[in-house]
Amino acid sequence: MSELTINGAVLEKIRRLPMLRDDDAPRPEFLLWENPRTRLSCYYAPFEYLNTQARLILVGITPGGTQMNRALNAARAALAGGTPIETAVRRVKREGSFSGSMRPNIVATLNRLAYNRSLDISCSSSLWSTHDHLVQFCSLLKFPVFVDGKDYNGKPAPTKDDDLKRMLNEHFVKDMQALPHNAMLVPLGDTVLETVLALKKQGGIPQELMTFEGRPVAPPHPSGANAESIALLLEERYPTQAEYAERMYREYLIRAPWKKKASGKPQPEAKYKAARDSRWQAMLHVRRAYGLQ
Repeated sequence: MSELTINGAVLEKIRRLPMLRDDDAPRPEFLLWENPRTRLSCYYAPFEYLNTQARLILVGITPGGTQMNRALNAARAALAGGTPIETAVRRVKREGSFSGSMRPNIVATLNRLAYNRSLDISCSSSLWSTHDHLVQFCSLLKFPVFVDGKDYNGKPAPTKDDDLKRMLNEHFVKDMQALPHNAMLVPLGDTVLETVLALKKQGGIPQELMTFEGRPVAPPHPSGANAESIALLLEERYPTQAEYAERMYREYLIRAPWKKKASGKPQPEAKYKAARDSRWQAMLHVRRAYGLQ
């Protein structure tokens, strides 16, 4: 990593930044590209750092607005303090990756799946501090992507859009080939898993994926949208399928979320429970793959 990667003009833009809040909109001076037809846009954030000694590779979808702004703040502070750019981009990667509300979720998930023991550390939280030399944090889409100015969540699929496919091949595939081929590769969530599988079939991903009973395995993505899956993964005693569906349906009736929607009607019981059954089955596969009861 060198100043040739982050050129002088970009460094100057970072130095001039005010302190950014998590919810601040993307800064127009960092726009990399936009497509009015697909309503997609992509902005620069200093996520170039590659840890070529990593033993664990965690793959998300794309940095969101919170991660982008925290990374820019970290870079700004480092540069203001005279920190060498090589050190600054490593610090940015550590501080910006899976930051905000996602961080506790990913730490709890990694500990539950015993990655801390695989790496001989007491808690996975130290991957963001004293043991960051063990991990590479990365995303399918290296730089923050937005849809209508909101965090991109996997739609359109990365392999179905020309701009996103270009990003995959120009950044993600090249990064994976530069990272240790024997590192533990952990795609987070179905979107990441499906994309990695597609790229692997094309010969672009040298690392191996975990499989169980002939099927690839991916822990849930740590975003709040996957709170149910994460909670199931963290359960000490896994409920039976029937008791889980019944428990969740009772809670659903108590919360009555349909009252806040235009339709004003609850889902039919059978439909609601079918969705819970699907989630239960998916997390059972992950739990069994990792030896959890």
